[in-house]
Amino acid sequence: MEKRLNSLKYFAPLVQIALCPVTILFLWTVFTGPQAIPVVNEELVRKE
Repeated sequence: MEKRLNSLKYFAPLVQIALCPVTILFLWTVFTGPQAIPVVNEELVRKE
């Protein structure tokens, strides 16, 4: 049991980083960003 607790304390920072709101927002922008960029570019390029 003691070895198991010792190994868990090394993984605790990884779990905290993965559940951090900043990390979640960063991953959200990375995976949803490219779909929104062409729409924004069309609006900026279009001249009336």
